[in-house]
Amino acid sequence: MKKLRKYFVQKLHKGMAVSLLAIMIIIVAANLIKKDNEMSERENRMLAQRPDVTMTDISDGKFMKDYESYVSDQFIFRDFWVSAKAKMDLLLGKNNSNGIYKGRSGYLIEDAKTPDEEHMAKNIEAINKLADSGQVNVFTMIVPNAVCVMDNKLPAFAPVRDQAADLKAFGSRLSANVKQIDLVSAFKGKRDAEQLYYRNDHHWTTNAAYLAFQKAAGTLGIDAGKVSYDRYTVSSEFVGTLAATSGYGASKKDMIEIFTPNNSDVEYVVEYVDQMEKKASVYDSGMLENNDKYAVFFGGNYPMIKIKTTNREGRNLLVVKDSYANCFVPFLIPHYKEITMIDPRYYYEDANKEIADSGIQDVLFLYNANTFFEDNSLSSIFETYENESGESGT
Repeated sequence: MKKLRKYFVQKLHKGMAVSLLAIMIIIVAANLIKKDNEMSERENRMLAQRPDVTMTDISDGKFMKDYESYVSDQFIFRDFWVSAKAKMDLLLGKNNSNGIYKGRSGYLIEDAKTPDEEHMAKNIEAINKLADSGQVNVFTMIVPNAVCVMDNKLPAFAPVRDQAADLKAFGSRLSANVKQIDLVSAFKGKRDAEQLYYRNDHHWTTNAAYLAFQKAAGTLGIDAGKVSYDRYTVSSEFVGTLAATSGYGASKKDMIEIFTPNNSDVEYVVEYVDQMEKKASVYDSGMLENNDKYAVFFGGNYPMIKIKTTNREGRNLLVVKDSYANCFVPFLIPHYKEITMIDPRYYYEDANKEIADSGIQDVLFLYNANTFFEDNSLSSIFETYENESGESGT
């Protein structure tokens, strides 16, 4: 009887080993055959592609790092494995997945990013040089992320980075000629009364953008009380990028709201410069049919967008931005003659030339803190800045 039992146990172990080996071979083969995806719609980001092999990249370790990212992004059934790992981690008492915490009240909260000192120094230099030139008024509004404002929703004892301290340190390095708009205190004072961030996406809500507009108006020199708004819910089915990236999914879907002026006669036209397309609205309702419903604002991110209004008494504003600006800029439209939006992640021209050609008077740098602290593109669009003698560098 013992020999028979031993025989069946050996057979079972052998069968399991063969099955596991077969599964591994199938997965490896499937990954080799599968066509690489360029983008993850669920995470709303570009996926890593197979890196080129060069001796320089191999010697300095860059190739292996890039290849690990490539394998991680392109692994077959990736979304399933990410979700499975997140659920297993929760069972083991771990509440962080891919840098995202599973917080209270259904909030998924991304950890604060560590500032990239090399790029930060270049960006600060570019901002200060522009402000010290005296040619334009320069403003900064670096928006704190949920991890900074909604720390009351984080898991107990979550070891997050102090983003408020990073924002303060950044502000201390700016020229006195830069007018700073600080939102940390204002947002923390409203976090229990208003929903300032989506529960399962990294963006702020339109409500938070309106609060920021009211806070910024005085510094920008505009009257926030001049225009009143009606609020409309355009979607109650928003599941954002944090749900997919973390693998936690969304315990509760979010609402997306738009605010429309109800007492302004200012009209405008939105021009998508590279696409050579013009529209009569900042809202793209077609995007509400996609996963990335936040793209209802301007249809997403573009290298350059120009908004020309009928407000002939307004000034010309340049907004150097990331996607946080997309639901903020609509509040500015009644107050300016022309607004130019540049996203340095996709814009490869000379921003200084645009400032001169478009008669820009005010420049607002508007980013969320996590994006800004890792940004490596802002300074590059100002590299040809005209020096004090008026001679243009190239």
